[in-house]
Amino acid sequence: MNPLPVQSAVNIRSHLQVRHWSRKAKRFAVVLSFLAPSLLLYGLFMLYPMFDAVRLSLFDWDGASPTMSYIGLDNYMNLLKDDVFMQSLFHNLVWVVISLTLVVIPTLVLAVLISKVKKGKLFFRAGFYLPSVISLAVVGVLWAKIYDPLMGPINVTLQKAGLGSLAHNWLGEQWTVLPALVIVGTWAFYGSFLILYLAGLQNIDPSLYEAAEIDGAGPVRKFLSITIPSLRYTMNVVISMVIIYAFKGFALIWIMTQGGPFYKSEVVSTYIYKSAFGMNKVSYATAGGVLLAVIVITLTILFNQWRERRE
Repeated sequence: MNPLPVQSAVNIRSHLQVRHWSRKAKRFAVVLSFLAPSLLLYGLFMLYPMFDAVRLSLFDWDGASPTMSYIGLDNYMNLLKDDVFMQSLFHNLVWVVISLTLVVIPTLVLAVLISKVKKGKLFFRAGFYLPSVISLAVVGVLWAKIYDPLMGPINVTLQKAGLGSLAHNWLGEQWTVLPALVIVGTWAFYGSFLILYLAGLQNIDPSLYEAAEIDGAGPVRKFLSITIPSLRYTMNVVISMVIIYAFKGFALIWIMTQGGPFYKSEVVSTYIYKSAFGMNKVSYATAGGVLLAVIVITLTILFNQWRERRE
C-alpha cells in the first residue's frame, strides 16, 4: 500500500479548502467595505444610545448630578406602580384600537374608489396625500383652530345647523380629547397608507375581476373575495405601521394638549418627556422609554408571528 497518493489527496483537499475560505474572506471583506459606513453610523446613533439607555435606566440620576446611584430594577418596578404611567399606556392602547378601526379598512375602501375614478385620479391622490407632507407642528396648530370651542368650524357648523347640543370643547373635555387627537393623527398619515394600498391594487391581476364578473359577482363580493385577500401583505404592513405610529405619537399631543386635561390625553411618550425634563427624573424616564420599546417590539413580533401562522 503506497501512502503517497493518499497524502497527496489530503493535501489537495486542504489546499482547496484554504482557497474556498480565502475567497469567502475576500468576498466578506468587499461586502463589509460597502456596509462599513452605514454600520458605523447605525451603531453610533442607534445601537449605542439603545444600550446606554438600558444602562442608564438601572441608575437613579437627575440628569445633572456628577454621580449616579445604582438601583437595579427599581425604576421599572416604580413605573408599574405609577398610576399616570399606566394610564398613559392605556391611552396608547386605545389609540391603537381607534387608529386601526379608522385606517385599515376605510383607507382600503377609499383607495379602491380612487382607483375606479376615470378622470382626476391624480388630483384625488395628491389631495389625500397632501396632509402627509405637512409638518406635524403645522397639523397640530391647524386642528387646534378647527377644534376651537368658540371659533372652530366644527362647533360653528353644528350651532348653525341647530345641533348646538353636540358642540363640545373637543380638546378640553375628558371624553372627547383622546378621540379628537386620534382623528388628527389618522388624518395626518392617511395619505401614506393610501399610497401603499394604491400600489398594492395595481399588482392585482385584472383577470381575477373579469372571471368574477363572468360568475356574476358584485362589487362587494369582489372586494371581499379578491381585493382583501390579494392585499393581505399590504394590510400587514399598514397594521404594523399604525401600531408603531400609535405608540410613538408625541408631537401632535404635545402641541395640542400636552397630555391634558388632567392626564386624559397623556401617552407614554409625553409622560417620559415630562419625567425627564419637567421632574428631572432622567433615569426614571429612560426606564419608561425602554419599556415602551419592549412593548412595541413585542407587539410587532406577536403580530407577525400570528400573520405567518395564518398564511
